[in-house]
This record gives sequence, C-alpha cells and structure tokens, in this order.
Amino acid sequence: MPTPSEPRTETALHREIGGTLWRFLTGRVLIALILTGVHLLAFWAVGLPWWGLSGVVVGALTLIPFLGFFVGAAVALLITVLAGGQLGDIVALMVVMTLAQLLEGAYLTPRILGRELNLHPALVFLAVIVGSLTFGPLGAFIAAPLAAVAALLWRRRKPAPAS
Repeated sequence: MPTPSEPRTETALHREIGGTLWRFLTGRVLIALILTGVHLLAFWAVGLPWWGLSGVVVGALTLIPFLGFFVGAAVALLITVLAGGQLGDIVALMVVMTLAQLLEGAYLTPRILGRELNLHPALVFLAVIVGSLTFGPLGAFIAAPLAAVAALLWRRRKPAPAS
C-alpha cells in the first residue's frame, strides 16, 4: 500500500488516460480547424455563393467523423441552392467535399491523431476503419482514443528489455 507521500498508481494512470483523451480532443479540433480553412479556401476558389457560411458550417461539422461529412454536405448543398447556385456550383461543391474528405481520412486524421496519441498513423487509420465498420459513426469517433488507451496500458505492463 502506498504511503501518503507516494502517488497512487491508479491516480497516475488516470492522469495519463485523461491526458490521452485531452490530446485526442485537441487533435480533433485541430483537424476541424484545418478542414474549415480548406473548405473556405476551396469554396471561395470555385466561386460558390455564400462560400463563407458554407465553409464554416462544413468545417465545424467535421468534428463528427463520417456523419459530419454527410450532414455538412447536405447543409452546404442547401445553402448553395437557396443562394441561387447553378448545377456547376453543386458539382464543384461535391468535388470539394469529396477531396476534403479524402484529405481528412487518408492524411490529416492518421497523422495528427497519430502524433497526438503516440500511435503510428496506420494504426489510427486501421482503428477508425474497424471502429466504423463495427459500431458506425460512434465507433469511428471512439476508435482512436480507445486504441491509444490500450497502447498506453500495454506500454505500462510491458516489462523493460533486459540489459
């Protein structure tokens, strides 16, 4: 039993897990900020009507993995149509949304969350795919932090290599 001056192992572990979850959330916010900038710039570049509103809404919704893409695309499409957008604007919107989704899924999320959670990007990518296939959007959202906590527990239990 630890003395009052010694930190309890459970408390240190809880702090590490809390730090991991905090880094996950800050990583998700960073991804959303980057994607907001990407959407704003791309919507402006292709000349979408009300590009600023669409870019901010879509960027904010990227906080929700997978589901945020579809809701964001629907809202941006509605904004574009209500603003008098033509067929070319709608096609440009869908192309930008698709390319941004590819950027997020294949590069930003694995790299940023991998760095924040101390996991290899391929492991983050795999965890998100398995989580989404198993539990849908909720599984996609919780897969990376669960993988990070599992890796943290594994590293704490793993004996040090013999010298």
